Amino acid sequence: MEPLDPSAGVVIFTDLHRGSYKIIGSLYLLSFQSIGVPAIQVKTPETDEERQQAEKEFSGKVIIHLTIGPCFTPVPGAVNVAAPYHEWSRYPAQWAARLNQFHEVWAPSHHVKTVLERSGVTTPVVFMPPALDLETVPAKTAWGTAGPVKFLSCGEPHFRKGFHLLMEGFQLAFPRAGEARLVIKTSPSCQWKSPREDIHIETGWMERGNLLAMYKDFDFYVSASLGEGLGLPLAEAALAGLPLIANFWGGHTGLLCEDGFIKMEHVVADQFFCSEPSFYAPGQQCGYSSPSMVASALKKAAASTVKQKKSMTEKAMQALKTRFGREEALGRLKVRFGI
Repeated sequence: MEPLDPSAGVVIFTDLHRGSYKIIGSLYLLSFQSIGVPAIQVKTPETDEERQQAEKEFSGKVIIHLTIGPCFTPVPGAVNVAAPYHEWSRYPAQWAARLNQFHEVWAPSHHVKTVLERSGVTTPVVFMPPALDLETVPAKTAWGTAGPVKFLSCGEPHFRKGFHLLMEGFQLAFPRAGEARLVIKTSPSCQWKSPREDIHIETGWMERGNLLAMYKDFDFYVSASLGEGLGLPLAEAALAGLPLIANFWGGHTGLLCEDGFIKMEHVVADQFFCSEPSFYAPGQQCGYSSPSMVASALKKAAASTVKQKKSMTEKAMQALKTRFGREEALGRLKVRFGI
């Protein structure tokens, strides 16, 4: 592929109402600014009128599209780059057809790249995530545990995140209330009720800086997600020096490294539930960790030593910076723009 023209400037179309997409869009913005490529982030056009305005305003520019499958719509006259964050093992055929109208596709992980290519995406797919370490993340300096072990998990209140499995597994691991503490940080739209007093569902809105500063106050970060295109909270927790607990499937495989996390066992299972029928593709699978598997991982974490926790965090941090740090990620972007 010919290098992209940095002088044309980059426009990042982002689904700003999706919290994780807004963060990824901001990380791309910081990445472009770091290599001297002018860039702006705007809301993804949703109506015909907005798309017509985008065609007038952004013709000739490079547009990075951060949205979901049915909403990928190229802008005539622009260089259109799709950036899908797909979780499952198959991409719907109708969505693949939309991506094939783009000039290229930027995958945030090798998992997503593989899924798209085997699902019928013929447009060139390249591994091109933003740098994940451009924000200031306050880090832990001690790994001793004072009082009950404190676990943190973050994400939207969607079944895919596996919070139901996590809460059940937590209660299996610690049958007496107060032995440990689990905090699930989710969005204000969540209406769930906690099943026990030591499971706290935090729905309050937080400034980005305060959220990143929160990680270091916990003993472990845990994900029981059924599938991730990347797994941004795991990356944030690694940067905060927080020991990680997760399965080794999907986007997690790009973030995690041997001996750098506590492995939550899983089975590869059929993915039965979709937001709507068009999101489904025959053969879609996920990484399922049963409540008993979650419980085993949590108990192993609680029994780990300070030395083990510190070693895990050092290895996780090194792996993250090697694959997604500014030196590697910005270097890939420079090559793509011929800088």
